[in-house]
Amino acid sequence: MSEIQAYDIKSFCKAYNISRSYVYLEIKARRLKIFKAGSRTLISREAAENWRRAREEETNPE
Repeated sequence: MSEIQAYDIKSFCKAYNISRSYVYLEIKARRLKIFKAGSRTLISREAAENWRRAREEETNPE
């Protein structure tokens, strides 16, 4: 299983080239879904892809 299944906040920021504060704004606005594993906050690969698609659609409505 070499494919990423979930991102922590730091790796999500790096993967999508966005700031930590923006990630937390997206979480607070409920546009980005998270889950907890113990004390860690994680973002599933599916949630990350859904978030990206939604941002693309907002930016480029048809």
